[in-house]
Amino acid sequence: MTDSLVLAIDWVCWIAALAAIAGYVLAFLRNRPYARPFNSLGLLLTGGALLTLPTVIAGASASPAGPTLFVVVTLVAAVAFQLIAALRRRGRRAERPAA
Repeated sequence: MTDSLVLAIDWVCWIAALAAIAGYVLAFLRNRPYARPFNSLGLLLTGGALLTLPTVIAGASASPAGPTLFVVVTLVAAVAFQLIAALRRRGRRAERPAA
């Protein structure tokens, strides 16, 4: 892989990882009284994976770009979809009357 491609992948990983971690913190703070801290845990774990990915890529920079790009694109897409799911506004369900 070229140096410019590795640098671009590094930046994409860092930005997506920070967005994932910030999204987890925001979703955690919005869901008071913190009854379900594991609802958005996928964001935190995916962000952690993205934080370590530039180190892995630097060690394998002689490998072909295809598999590396696939992993990066897949993880970034996972962050995007998890952010949408974690931060979307849900309408309150109408309470059913007791029978």
